[in-house]
Amino acid sequence: MNQVLLKIITVSTIVLFLIIFYSFFRNTDFAISNSFSKIFGERQPDSSIIIIHITDSDIQQIGPWPIKRSYYALLLQYLNQLETKKVGFEIFLSAKFASQSVYDRVLQKELEKFNNLVLSSVAGDIKEINNQYITDSLSLPSPKLLNGNINSGHTNFIREYGIKIPLSIRYGNNSEKALSLVLFDKNIERPDIKINFISTWQKFTNYSFIEFLQKIQSNDPQLNLFKNKIVLIGISDRQLSSGISATFDDVIPGVALHAFALDNLINKRYILDEYYNYSIPVFIIFSLALIFIFRTAKLYWNLIAVFSLFFFLLLINRILNIELAYTYFLIPAIAQIVVEVYYKMIESRKVISGYFNETEILKNLLAKNEKQLFQLEKELNLTATGDSALLLDKIRELKNNLIILKKSEEDLKETILESDTNFNNFYGIVYKSPKMQLVVDLIKKAAPTDAAILITGESGTGKELAAMAIHQLSKRSEQKLVAVNCAALTESLLESELFGHVKGAFTGAYNSKLGKFELADKGSIFLDEIGETSENFQVKLLRVLQSGEFDKVGSENTSKVDVRIIAATNKDLLKLIGENKFREDLYYRLNVINIHIEPLRDRKEDIEVLISYFLTEEDIKYQISLAAKDALINHDWKGNVRELESVLKRAKVFCQTDNRTLIQLNDLPKELIQTGKHGFEEMVLESLRSKRFSHSAINETAKELGNVSRTLISENFRGYSLKLYSEANYDIEKAVNIISQTSDVDVNIKVKSKLETWLTNISKDVDKCKSKDFDVVKSELISKYKNLPQKYHVYLDLVIKKILNQH
Repeated sequence: MNQVLLKIITVSTIVLFLIIFYSFFRNTDFAISNSFSKIFGERQPDSSIIIIHITDSDIQQIGPWPIKRSYYALLLQYLNQLETKKVGFEIFLSAKFASQSVYDRVLQKELEKFNNLVLSSVAGDIKEINNQYITDSLSLPSPKLLNGNINSGHTNFIREYGIKIPLSIRYGNNSEKALSLVLFDKNIERPDIKINFISTWQKFTNYSFIEFLQKIQSNDPQLNLFKNKIVLIGISDRQLSSGISATFDDVIPGVALHAFALDNLINKRYILDEYYNYSIPVFIIFSLALIFIFRTAKLYWNLIAVFSLFFFLLLINRILNIELAYTYFLIPAIAQIVVEVYYKMIESRKVISGYFNETEILKNLLAKNEKQLFQLEKELNLTATGDSALLLDKIRELKNNLIILKKSEEDLKETILESDTNFNNFYGIVYKSPKMQLVVDLIKKAAPTDAAILITGESGTGKELAAMAIHQLSKRSEQKLVAVNCAALTESLLESELFGHVKGAFTGAYNSKLGKFELADKGSIFLDEIGETSENFQVKLLRVLQSGEFDKVGSENTSKVDVRIIAATNKDLLKLIGENKFREDLYYRLNVINIHIEPLRDRKEDIEVLISYFLTEEDIKYQISLAAKDALINHDWKGNVRELESVLKRAKVFCQTDNRTLIQLNDLPKELIQTGKHGFEEMVLESLRSKRFSHSAINETAKELGNVSRTLISENFRGYSLKLYSEANYDIEKAVNIISQTSDVDVNIKVKSKLETWLTNISKDVDKCKSKDFDVVKSELISKYKNLPQKYHVYLDLVIKKILNQH
C-alpha cells in the first residue's frame, strides 16, 4: 500500500478512536498537563492568603469533632484584633450540631462583630443550563439563618477533567456565589473556573489551629503578617476533610482547594478550558497536513519537529494557562512516524518476508547451552533432530510438571499461621494492616460524637462490623443499634419498614407497626446499601437527618426521634450524584465523617491473619498447607472477607469428610487455583490419560515424573480412583467416565477393568473376614492400606463400609 494512503487511513482511524473515547483522552490530556507542570516546577501562591487549619493533633487536644464553637468565636476575636482584611470559613456550621446553645450565642455574637466574614454554604444537586449553574437546594450555615446580613459563599466543586468551581449557583430567585469569589469581592464574567494547582498547598502561609493560638499567647511578631490578609479557616485532618487529588499533592484538604481558587482569581491564572474543543479540529487538520510535510523530510527531522511542537504547546499551557487537546496532535503524529519507520525497515531489509526456521533456532540455542540443557534433554529423551514445536511443548510440559510437583510438595506442608497475639481483633474486625489501623483509629475518633457517618467499601469488606463498633464505642451503646438493608426492600416496603405505619394505612395493615427509626430512638440506625434507595425516599430521609422528624405511612401526625445515623454503601455515590441518582445534599448530610474500608486485595497482609482467625474460631483447630495459603493470599477476592470466610467454611467441611485437619488445594474452589492440575494425583492421572491407560502407562509415567517409584504411581492412581468412585455415589460407569475423560470405548474398558479388579479384591478380602464390624475388618485388611497415601484411607474406609452394608 502507498505510504501516504496508509498514513491517511491510520490518522483517520486514530482520530475516530479519539473522538469515540473522548472522555478517556480528555483525562489523558489533563494527566499530561499535570505531569509537565511537575516538570516545570511549583510557583509561589499569593502572599495575601493565609490558611488556618485544624489538624488531627488539634482535634486530639480540643476535640472530639465537631469541636465547640466557642473556639471559633475565640479565633474570630483574635483575627479581628489582627485587622485581617477578610476571613472565610470553609467549615460548614450546620444547624445539626448546634447542640450547645451557650457556645452558639458566643459565636453568633462574635460573627456579628466581624464585617468582613464569609461563612460556607452547601448546594444540593447542581446542573448547568445555558451556561448557568442551578441547584435544587441550598444549605445555609446556622448563623446566617439567625442573621441574614452575614455573608456566605458555597463550597461546592465539580469533578470534570479536573476541579471546577461554579462562581455562582442559582437557587430559586436567589443566587449564591462561590466562597472564593465572595472573598475576592470582584465580578468575573464567566460561569466557573477550573482550578490551577500551582504548588503544594503547604506553600501557602499556613498555621495549625493550636499553633496560631500559641503565637497569640506568646505575642509572636509573625502575627503582624495577618494585617490586611485574607484568612481561610478549615480542617486538614485527612480522615475528616474531603480529600482532593491535586497536581503537587496526593491529597489536599477542602480549605486548600478554596485557597487555590482564590489565588487563581486574584492572579487570573485559572485554567482556560474553553479552548480545548476548539483545538481538536485544528489539530486534526494539522495532523493530516503533517502527512505531506513529512513526505520529503528525513525521519529524525520529523521526530524533532513533532516533539518541538508538542513542547511548544505545553509552554502555551504553562504561560497562558490554556488547556489544549494534546493527544489529538501527539498520537496521530507518532502514528505517522511509526508508519514511516515501518516502511524504512521494509526498504532496508527486503528479505524480511521470510522467517528463520523454528527448528534451526532451537538447535542453535541447544548447541550453545549444551551443558546446561544436557540433563533436560536426557529427562525429556529428546533428539537433536526433534521437531521444534514438539521440543517447545515438552520443555513447557516439564516446567509445568516441576511447578506442579513443587506445589504438590508444598500442599503436604503445614504452614505456621499468625498467632492471635500478632494481630488485632477490634469488635470482630480482624486485621494487621496499617490501612485497617487507620480505619480503626477513625472509628475510635468518630464514635463518641453524634455526627452522621458514611461507611464506604466493596461488598464483604466488613462495613456492618464497622457500624457495630461505632455504636459500641458511642454514647448510645446502651441503646439499640437497628440495622436495615435498603437494597432488600422495595420503596414502599422500605418506607413502611423505616418509618412504620398506622392501622389501615394500606391493604393488609391490620395493626399499627413501629418503624426502625422509632425502634432506634436514643440509639443508632445502620442503613446498609443506602445507594440503592430512590430519590423520593432520599428526600424523606434528608428530612429525618435535618430535623429528626418523619411521617408514618397513613398518619397525619409528625413523629420525632433522636437517632444517630450510620450509613453504608458499596456504590460510588459521587458518580451516582453525577448521574442524578443520588441527592448531593443528602450525600453531604450523610458524609459528615467518611470511613472507607479498602478491599481485601489491597491489604494482603490481612489475609493471613483472617485465615488464622477463621481456622481457629471453632473447637477443631485446623491447619492449612503452604500451597493452599499461597493460593488464598494470591486470589483477587472480589467478595472480600465474606468470600474468604465462605471458602474456608467449605474447606473445613471437606476436611471433616476426609477426617483430617489440614486444608489443602483440593479443598479450595477451582477458580482459586492457578494451575489446572494442582496435585500430584491429577498429574499422574493426566499422564495416564495421555497414554490411554496402556499396560506400560504406569512405568512410563514413573519415568516421566522423575524416575519415581512405580508403586507410588500405581497407589496414587488406586487411591484417586477410589476417591472418584465414592464421590460418584459408587456408580462404576460414572466413575470410569470421570477417570478416563474420554468416550473411547477401548480406554474405558481398560479403566473399568482396573477399577473392578480393585473392588473385587477388596470384596473378597472382606468376605474372608468372619466379623461384620468395620473396625475389625479394617484391622484385618491392613495390607490394603500399607502403600496407599494417607489422604486416600478415608475413601478405602467408605468402600469397605459400602461392601459391608451390601452384605
